[in-house]
Amino acid sequence: MGTSRPRIGIAGVGYWGKNLLRTFGGLASAQVTCLCDLDAGRLAAARESIPGADGTTDFSALCRRDDVDAIVVATPPSRHHHMALEALRAGKHVWVEKPLALNVRDGRELVDAADAAGVILFVDETFLYDPMVREMKHRVEAGELGEIMHCSFERLGMGRIRRDSSVWWNSAPHDLSILFYLVPKPLAAVRMHLHAYLQDGIADMAVADLELEGGTSAHVYLSWLHPEKVAKVIVVGRKGMLGYEGRFEQRALVRYDYRVDLAPPAPGAAAPIVPIEGFKGTPIEVPGGAEPLRLAAEHFVESIAHGTEPLTSGARSLRVVEALEAAERAATRGGRIG
Repeated sequence: MGTSRPRIGIAGVGYWGKNLLRTFGGLASAQVTCLCDLDAGRLAAARESIPGADGTTDFSALCRRDDVDAIVVATPPSRHHHMALEALRAGKHVWVEKPLALNVRDGRELVDAADAAGVILFVDETFLYDPMVREMKHRVEAGELGEIMHCSFERLGMGRIRRDSSVWWNSAPHDLSILFYLVPKPLAAVRMHLHAYLQDGIADMAVADLELEGGTSAHVYLSWLHPEKVAKVIVVGRKGMLGYEGRFEQRALVRYDYRVDLAPPAPGAAAPIVPIEGFKGTPIEVPGGAEPLRLAAEHFVESIAHGTEPLTSGARSLRVVEALEAAERAATRGGRIG
């Protein structure tokens, strides 16, 4: 079911929904026809930015509208499954914020519902639309770094501390989506430790180690209790490394060249160390363009128009939910409340 200029309904016009409203409202290739939010005051304020758009506090009514082809679900993670499922069963294309769902069973149900209805299920893994992450992918696939041995992720800061889901389920989808995009191999093993310091049973810090088939390892460190805002990715290959700064206002990409001497040490060598023969970092200039969120929105609209699977389809995003759930099952827990 494709349409050349899809009519969009946006459910949730709060913190992140405002960005989606601005983004979709600015697309010539789509039309925002209806907004939905439980907060009538917030809904009224949002409608002022989209002249002619209707508003409702009833999500089911949004799903029944004939002038809505696609629904953007920008609500807390705990509501993603049932809202996206209702929209899909109503025959609407769906954009859902990450994560797709809070367990694999619900995620698969959404993918199956989209298949049954013949509609697009899109997950907003925004970083995969950043030209710098695309450049990383290009260089990895071209073999510039050699075999990828390790990826390191840090996402830290005094961010929005949720009451309905942990830092793992809120922050890790960004990093896992990047990991599987750069190194598309199945997860072989995972271990994780969660810390809950602020709320009983809801982790605000997480440290996870993952291993992919073939031996590539990954380390993920997440925290809602950190004085500095950090969003970093390091990719370590046998021939080179990449460093990505992911904070949207400070995005940067650096290529690192290094050489080590693994030859046996000479007899009587002063210290049993491996000499580093060279190490140099070179910034990579990536042509500017639209912000990643706008690129994601354009890709969603194009997928609807052409009936093609998006880069971040629900089916592809299932691997992220599978890794999230596997780590949660394996997790040890610590922390102290109060």
